[in-house]
Amino acid sequence: MAAPQKRSDRNNVEAISGLRGRVSESGRLSLPAELRREVGLEKGGLVRIEVIDGTIRIKTMKDVKDKIRSLARSTGFADKASVGDFLAWRADERKAEAGGSKA
Repeated sequence: MAAPQKRSDRNNVEAISGLRGRVSESGRLSLPAELRREVGLEKGGLVRIEVIDGTIRIKTMKDVKDKIRSLARSTGFADKASVGDFLAWRADERKAEAGGSKA
């Protein structure tokens, strides 16, 4: 049931995507209240900012986490791997990147 709601939310965001924001001289971006409300940032929050083909994309961290969880579920490893396993794998990967022992 969450997917249809998300699709509906996207349609609403597209409908109000023509709103104007402002970038201050100090680089702060001001987003209209309607837009913040639509994506669940009415009280502020963390976002991920990307530049793709010269376009700035802002995603809520909830959307980023939901995407990561979805990808993890699609691999079939979501129930088999632990945070500890992941951290150990990343530590080995960092060692290999730094020229240490290969994982």
